[in-house]
Amino acid sequence: MSHAGQGRRVVLITGGTKGIGLATAKAFAAGGAQCVLTYAWGSADEAALERDFSALGAPAPLLLQADVGRADDTGSLMAELGERFEHVDVLVSNASMANVPQGLDDYSERALLQSVSYGAWPLVAYTRGLHRTFGRWPRYVVAMSSDGPDHFSLGYDFVAAGKAVLETLVRYLTFHLRHEDVRINAVRSRSVKTASFDRTFGPEVGDIARRFATEAHWVTPEEVAGAAIALCSGLMDAVRGQVLTIDRGTAFSDNLLRIYEQRDRLPL
Repeated sequence: MSHAGQGRRVVLITGGTKGIGLATAKAFAAGGAQCVLTYAWGSADEAALERDFSALGAPAPLLLQADVGRADDTGSLMAELGERFEHVDVLVSNASMANVPQGLDDYSERALLQSVSYGAWPLVAYTRGLHRTFGRWPRYVVAMSSDGPDHFSLGYDFVAAGKAVLETLVRYLTFHLRHEDVRINAVRSRSVKTASFDRTFGPEVGDIARRFATEAHWVTPEEVAGAAIALCSGLMDAVRGQVLTIDRGTAFSDNLLRIYEQRDRLPL
């Protein structure tokens, strides 16, 4: 058995080659962690990622193809991790799937269950899988969520449902593992400018946002990553089973009267 990255903190990030997942990986790696990034489809540009991490003075990430919605992929991934490492310290459950219905006629049980199996269940499957593989729980588990369960977004029906299940599981896992050395929390973010956002909502939404919202409406991937780093820093170990919202406080004022208050600035 060959163990890589001995002495380093090992961080497993699902969907870690793009967007919020990649920003989170870079933040951990900049602190010296060995990051393992999974991806499902296509191919990740390993050479480009290695250059990016090298520019940070960070260890090169390990890229492993694993579809979070497939149990056999999860099993193969855990076996690979067991061969390479002595333990995994941090799990960031980030990958999800966006089924975007255009209306009620597009609703299907299959689409709903897909959103849950990709966006929520991997939190349980990977957390338990790491325990079975290494005989210990990861010290930190961070689930990447969104404000979808509480705020309307066009076509976000099933993703929001999956995030609601995810946040519920964060709380119940925390209860069931309350006597174990593991801290499980969720990070909620508002709109983040990523390729995933454009695929889900379309690029036109960005144009509308520029007309009717300020730049503060957007949260950066790096800001979301910073919240994950903080939760795993050791300084917030009393925080368990919580949902931390990263929105710069704008959710409070993001309504019709906010647009009215800024009517002189906006091209109305």
